[in-house]
Amino acid sequence: MSTNFTNGEANTDHESLITPLLSSRRSLVNSTSQVAIVGAHVCPIESLDYEIAENDFFKQDWRSRGKMQIFQYVLMKWLLCFLIGLIVSLIGFFNNLAVENIAGMKFVVTSNMMLAKRFGMAFLVFSVSNLILTLFASIITAFIAPAAAGSGIPEVKAYLNGVDAPGIFSLRTLVIKIIGSITAVSSSLLVGKAGPMVHTGACVAALLGQGGSKRFKLTWRWLRIFKNDRDRRDLVTCGSAAGMAAAFRAPVGGVLFALEEMASWN
Repeated sequence: MSTNFTNGEANTDHESLITPLLSSRRSLVNSTSQVAIVGAHVCPIESLDYEIAENDFFKQDWRSRGKMQIFQYVLMKWLLCFLIGLIVSLIGFFNNLAVENIAGMKFVVTSNMMLAKRFGMAFLVFSVSNLILTLFASIITAFIAPAAAGSGIPEVKAYLNGVDAPGIFSLRTLVIKIIGSITAVSSSLLVGKAGPMVHTGACVAALLGQGGSKRFKLTWRWLRIFKNDRDRRDLVTCGSAAGMAAAFRAPVGGVLFALEEMASWN
C-alpha cells in the first residue's frame, strides 16, 4: 500500500515538473492584454536576448568567415531594408486607395439622397454603412486575429524592449490588421492609419526576417540568415519607420520616429 502511494506521489511530482505553468493557472497580466482578448488562448510571454555572447566560439565563427560571406551578410541586410520599405509603401498605397473608394462611395450615395430631399433615407444609409463597416472590423479582429486589436504601437515597443508575445507579428495578424484598418477608417470612426501602419511595417519586417510564415508554409531559405533576435530587432525597427513614413508620406519623419520612440541604440 505504501509502495503504491509512493509511486503515485512520484508520478504526480514528475507531471508537475513537465506540465506548463500557464495550463493550470491563468496569468492576470496576459488575460488583460490585447493578445488575450476574445477568442485567444492563454500564451506565454517570452523575453528576447538582444545581446550577443562574445565568447570564444562566436569569435572563432566570425573569424572563419570569408570576405564574401561578410559582404553577402551586409548586402542581404540592406536589400531586406529596401524590400521592407517597398512592401510597406505598397501596402500604404493600397490602404489609401481602398479607404478613398469605400468612403467616397458612401459619401456620394448619401449626397445624392440629400440632393433629392431624402434626408431620412440619407441618414439611414450613412448610419447603417458605418455600423456594418465597424462590426466587420470588430468581428474579424476578435475572432480571427485578436493580436491585431488596437493601434499596435505598444506591441511593437514591447518587442523592441525585449518582450515577445506569440502572434503579434504573424501573417494572420498582418492580413487582419490591413483589412481592419481599412474598414475602421472608412467607417468614419475617430481612428487613423499611423498606428496600424507601424504595426503593419513591423509585421512585414518580422516575417521577412524569419524567412516567411511556417504556419502557412510560405518560407524562403535565403532569408533565414537573420534568425537571431538582434538582427530581427533591427529589421522590425526599419519596418516601423517605413510604416510611419507611409502613413504620413514623410520618409525623414519615419526615420526620426523610429530613432526617438522605437529603436534601441547608443
